[in-house]
Amino acid sequence: MFSLRTTWGTITIIFADVIICYLIFWLILSSLPGSPEWLTSGGSYGHLTFSVFTLLVIFSLVPGRLYSFMEYTCPGDFIKGIIPVFLLSLGFIAMLSFFIKDLTLLNWRLFPPVGASYACLLVFRFFVFYGMVKNRERILVLGTTDQAREIINGSQGKKFIGYEIIGIVTSMKSQVGKEFHGIRVLSHIDQIGEAVRKYAADSIVVTLREQRGKLPVRELLKLKVKNIRIQEGPTFYEKIKRKIIIDEFLKPSWIIFENGFFHNSLHGTIKRTQGVIVSFISLTILSPILLLVAILIKLESPGPVFFQQERVGRNGKIFHLLKFRSMYNNAETISRPVFAQENDPRVTRVGRIIRKTRIDEVPQFINIFKGDMDMVGPRPERPFFVKQLEEIIPYYNLRHTERPGVTGWAQVNYPYGDSLEDSKEKLKYDLYYLKHFSWYLDLQIIFLTIKVVLFGKGR
Repeated sequence: MFSLRTTWGTITIIFADVIICYLIFWLILSSLPGSPEWLTSGGSYGHLTFSVFTLLVIFSLVPGRLYSFMEYTCPGDFIKGIIPVFLLSLGFIAMLSFFIKDLTLLNWRLFPPVGASYACLLVFRFFVFYGMVKNRERILVLGTTDQAREIINGSQGKKFIGYEIIGIVTSMKSQVGKEFHGIRVLSHIDQIGEAVRKYAADSIVVTLREQRGKLPVRELLKLKVKNIRIQEGPTFYEKIKRKIIIDEFLKPSWIIFENGFFHNSLHGTIKRTQGVIVSFISLTILSPILLLVAILIKLESPGPVFFQQERVGRNGKIFHLLKFRSMYNNAETISRPVFAQENDPRVTRVGRIIRKTRIDEVPQFINIFKGDMDMVGPRPERPFFVKQLEEIIPYYNLRHTERPGVTGWAQVNYPYGDSLEDSKEKLKYDLYYLKHFSWYLDLQIIFLTIKVVLFGKGR
C-alpha cells in the first residue's frame, strides 16, 4: 500500500516533484517570446539549465517542511509553508542568473515557470495528502471524554481532511464494541498496543487525564519509541479546529509553558504603523460612500450619525468605540444592555445593510489612529458584559493583553455572538490568535474579512 509516511512514499513524492518542475521549466521557458535560442532548440545546455532550476526548487522545499508527511497538516499551514520557499527558490535562481552571463537573458522570464511550478506542487500535494484516503494520518483516540467528543465532531463535515479517526480505546470495558458519537470503540485500554498494530494506527490522541490506574504510561512509552506519535488531546484539537479548547485540561501551567503567547515588539510596531497607514488610505478612498451613509442615516431616523459606546481595550482600559448608528436612537434606554441578536428589531433598514457589509465598522479606523485599536485583534466588548464574562468564563481577561481589532480570528470563524455560550466559543478563537500572533495570521484574517464583506455574511 502506497503511503506518504514511508521512506518510499517520500522518495516517490520527490521524484514526482522533479518531473513536474522540469516539465514546467521546459514548456514555459522554451516557448516564451524572446527566449535564447539555446533554450528553444532542445540542446544539452538548455536541458542542463532546466535541471539546475528544478534542483534549486526541490532543495528550497526542504526548509519549508514540505517533505514532512509524518503528521497532519492543515491546508493553511501548507500554503504558509509554500510562500517563503517560493521566494527562496526565486532568489536562488535570480542569483544564479546574475552570475552566469547566458542566464541574464532570462530576467523576467524566470517568474512564470517558478510561479507555475509552485502552483502545481501545491495542487499536487492537496490531491495526494487530502484527496487520497490511504494517505490520511490514522488516528486512535484514547478515552471517551468530552474532549474526545469535541475532536470527533471537529473532524466531521470538513472539506479538506488529512487524518482519519479509525477508532477509540476506552478505560471502561462495558463500552468496547459500542459506538461513541459515530466512532467505534475498538478495545480496552489494556490492549492499546494490540489495537495499534491491528488497525495500523499512525498516532494516538490522549484525551484522558494522567490518573493512577487509567493512563497506560508504560505501553505509551513503548509505542512512542516504535514511531507511533503520541499527542495530547488539546494540542490535536487546536491543530484541527484552529482554536484552543477551554475545559478542565486548560490550566495556567499549560499557557505558561506552551510555545506561543509571545509577542515580538518589532511585529507590534509594524502592526501599529500598518494600521495607521491603512486607516488613512481607507478613510480617504471611502469618504464619498461614508458621506452617503451618513446622509441616509439622518434621513431614516432622528439621532446622531455616529454611535459611541464604551468598550474594554488593552490592559482593561476603557475607550469610546465609534460606529455608524445602525439602531434607532436610545435603543437601550428602556432595557439594560443585551447582546446583539440576529434580526434585532432595534436595527433600522439602513442599519441592516451597513451591518451586512460591515460599513458600520469603518469609523473605527479613527480609533486606530488614536491608538485604542488595531486592524486585527480580539473584538472589544462592553464593560457590562466583560464583568459578567470574566466571572463565568476562565481566562477571559487574557484577550485584553492585546489591542482590540476592527476584525479578528473569532469574527471570521464564528460570526454570531448572542449569548454567554457564544462568547465562550469566541474566546477559544481569541486565545488561538493570541498564541499564534503573527503577520501571516493577520494577513489571513484580513483576506477572510474581505471575503465576509463581499459575500454579505457579516452582521
